[in-house]
Amino acid sequence: MIIMESRRKIRVLYRKCGSIKEVSRSTGISIPTVRKIIKSDEAVAASYKRSVQPHPKLGSYKETLEKLLRDNKLAKPKRNGVMLFEALRDHGYDGSYSAVARYIKAWNGRTSGTSPNACIPLSFAPGEAFQFDWSTEDVMICDEVVTVKVAHFTLCYSGKKFTYIYPNETQEMVFDAHVRAFGLFGGTPVRGIYDNMKTAVQKVLHGRDREWNQKFERLCAHYRYEPTACTPARSNEKGKVERQVKIDRDLFFTPMPCGSSLQELNDRLMSQLSYYNNTHKHPKYKDKTLDEVFAEEKPFLIPAPVLFDGCKETDIRISNTCLARFDRNSYSVECCVSGKIVQCRSYADKLIFIYDGREVGQHVRRFTNGGTYYDWQHYLPLLLRKPGALKNGSPFTGMPLPDELLAVQNHLLQHPNGTRDFAHILSYIPAESMESVVAACDETIKSGAISKDVILNILLRKKDKPYETEAAPNIVYMKLKYTPTEDCGIYNQLLNVGA
Repeated sequence: MIIMESRRKIRVLYRKCGSIKEVSRSTGISIPTVRKIIKSDEAVAASYKRSVQPHPKLGSYKETLEKLLRDNKLAKPKRNGVMLFEALRDHGYDGSYSAVARYIKAWNGRTSGTSPNACIPLSFAPGEAFQFDWSTEDVMICDEVVTVKVAHFTLCYSGKKFTYIYPNETQEMVFDAHVRAFGLFGGTPVRGIYDNMKTAVQKVLHGRDREWNQKFERLCAHYRYEPTACTPARSNEKGKVERQVKIDRDLFFTPMPCGSSLQELNDRLMSQLSYYNNTHKHPKYKDKTLDEVFAEEKPFLIPAPVLFDGCKETDIRISNTCLARFDRNSYSVECCVSGKIVQCRSYADKLIFIYDGREVGQHVRRFTNGGTYYDWQHYLPLLLRKPGALKNGSPFTGMPLPDELLAVQNHLLQHPNGTRDFAHILSYIPAESMESVVAACDETIKSGAISKDVILNILLRKKDKPYETEAAPNIVYMKLKYTPTEDCGIYNQLLNVGA
């Protein structure tokens, strides 16, 4: 093999002397080889390519290996290179695996009509489809790095996109992302393209058929669109949203965004997203922005009549401390359902507890681990039986009270049984409302007579209905036959007697 340095020297010497024989004599390389290098019109390359690949060990087994490869093309499941190597050894082959692997690669290249990475460009009509995908990103919340999930939507025709950050990708987050995205778009396309996420696909069947999750089917039926799943491990089938994930990561998550809460990051993201859709040029219609092309697509979207109730329903038994355990955290509910089973409706941002068709608790959803979250008003009815809990009860620690109630509390605690009296006043809040109790406290403060009895008396008096005299019915009196003629005024003279 003539190395690159020898080729350079041959060409330089020939340029100087102009004689092939002289170059051959000077370099010791044969005249035919020198002539071939000088006459060659090909660019000088630093590579060597064999014209014939020898197979000293595999030579007599090539036909056997090719038969195994042809049979393997139609087989399901297919055998990999190691399995084919073992099958060839059963026929007596005693060579190396690397020789077999090289031959398999060359054979696949000769027999395959297309590259496995080749794709066909896709084209979509207005309102035909959207694509959805999740990505994993890192953000900084309160000086702590947090891994979050980001929902990505893109309309296949206009390219208008929607992106939102969530703490995880559970089904409630999927529902909330769809509600927000379709609200931004003002409707839904005919078809939605997904990968085979577990929150949507119950079971992968033959081909494109899928057994969809029942709650996800309810979402699709509400917004009247057809879900379509990609082939497993074929992300190129939803290439638009895959490309969007990379763009969003560069635009919105590099460098790492920082904020005090997830809501703050989402508010900032919505502002950036609106600017992007309004200014970024469409890749096909380069004289228009994404929003301008979306304005053409919007009439083809189907608007939803009402918002989808995207909650997950779970039955939970309430503990004797009036706590419901959900997703590694505990939340308080009304004490009347202690020990009973309630329904928890979990949303992306809140939890609602229902018992017998009535709401018995509502909390902001937390994503911590092992936390307990109280609403102190849930425990107020228990204060009638356990007023001492007002001092050390966890729900009442640091409870936010209006100024009027704080003033009453400070006054009552200066007297014996002040804690019991104040607990008695608080126990009326569930029945009378916070506003009524605060108004009664304000009235007693102004009057200067602050006591439990006065406050409760004011509350009860406000419930009493004012006395109303009933109008006398129309009475028909008997008519006198003879009208009296005597003057009865003479009797008034008796009033002056003794005056």
